[in-house]
Amino acid sequence: MAADFKSHILSRDEKGFGGIPFKRLLFGGIAGGFTYTVCRFVLPDIAIPVGIVVAILLIALTAPRGGLPLWMRLWLNLRGSILLAAAENPSGMAAEVAKLLSLPTDAAVLDGHRLFAPPAGLVEVDLSEWVTFARARDLDRGDGLVFVGSPLEEEAL
Repeated sequence: MAADFKSHILSRDEKGFGGIPFKRLLFGGIAGGFTYTVCRFVLPDIAIPVGIVVAILLIALTAPRGGLPLWMRLWLNLRGSILLAAAENPSGMAAEVAKLLSLPTDAAVLDGHRLFAPPAGLVEVDLSEWVTFARARDLDRGDGLVFVGSPLEEEAL
């Protein structure tokens, strides 16, 4: 009889109800109860429905997908939409909102030279000095892959 252990699992969630982990249910319940308590002083007639709605919203907004909770995905989606709208119209309302939120509008425009630049300090390698062979026996024939300066010229070795 052998037991298989999954070594890639770093933490285990206790299941609460309906596949929702207990810690999310507890967080939603505490937040709903706190909202009920605060709302009971201001608007006692609607305190119970508001507490229930807040608890359900927090349980739903903390649901993870792809490693991110729903609230963070919604925030990143809103931020990206504001950045794209601000880059499209620099004098519009979205540009003002981006300035208010201190969002860099130049992040919406990708500069390939800056994005794919090698790390500072790397030595430039001239690949035209190298010949690559698919198999070792091709070394005798001399027909390997040669790197050239431009696609339409061939360098002699």
